[in-house]
Amino acid sequence: MVKSMTGFGRGSASGATHAITVEIATVNRKQFDATLWMPREWMGFEARLLNLLREGIARGAVKCSVTVKPLSDAAAMPELRERFRRLRATAEALGLQGGGTLSDLVALSAAGDEAAPEPTEALWEVLEAATRKALEGLRAMRLHEGERIAKDLRERLEKLRAMHAEIAELAPTLPAQWRDTLRKRIEDLLPDGRTLDEGVLEREVALFAERVDIAEELTRLSAHFAHAETLLSGDAPCGRALDFLCQEFFREINTTGSKCGNGAIARKVIDFKTLLETVREQVQNLE
Repeated sequence: MVKSMTGFGRGSASGATHAITVEIATVNRKQFDATLWMPREWMGFEARLLNLLREGIARGAVKCSVTVKPLSDAAAMPELRERFRRLRATAEALGLQGGGTLSDLVALSAAGDEAAPEPTEALWEVLEAATRKALEGLRAMRLHEGERIAKDLRERLEKLRAMHAEIAELAPTLPAQWRDTLRKRIEDLLPDGRTLDEGVLEREVALFAERVDIAEELTRLSAHFAHAETLLSGDAPCGRALDFLCQEFFREINTTGSKCGNGAIARKVIDFKTLLETVREQVQNLE
């Protein structure tokens, strides 16, 4: 199933003493690139958290934030007591009077830089549960957006198929058109009384037909269309593969344009490439 690289997910879980909230946001990027915001005391969890994110995200720029809050005043009391002790010790060292008041305690409890609890295995389990919930929400959003992109891509690819069919219909007529054009040019140049050597004409037409033969390119383009549908219908992330497939589309249609030697086909090749570029841009949004 097709997934967009853009999405957001939020998950929360609670343990015995603390609640943890994880928020994950992703945007387009060719590789997996994660940035984590979490309590500095929990840096030991970083590698495990990154591995967990990689399980649900194949590629993209990932921003993950972790917020930890005590469930009760009793859970917050030890760290608040320690911070208040440090405040009083600092005041004494600086020779300040007062020794700490109730207003100081209120300010400390409201501060946003409070220390996180010691990272324990129990807290990791809570963090893991919150992260998995956030990944579920992220996946749902990315799948919903991916469905919309896949629908758009199929519509564009169908238009490209129609152009491919038009080029395939015109291609067999090229040698006959060239023969008629060449015959007229030679007859206009021949002096009176001279006749056209049909054998020479047919050899020239045969050489021309070989030069402008685009059957192989058209066959490979047909195979690319089938491959694109297989990728869009599969379960694996397909953005990178479709990006490469767009390059192959460009290669074949460029060769078609350089070989055809026909104005009508050349115009269709330009239209094909223009639409194909929009397909490639849309593919950049897929995981």
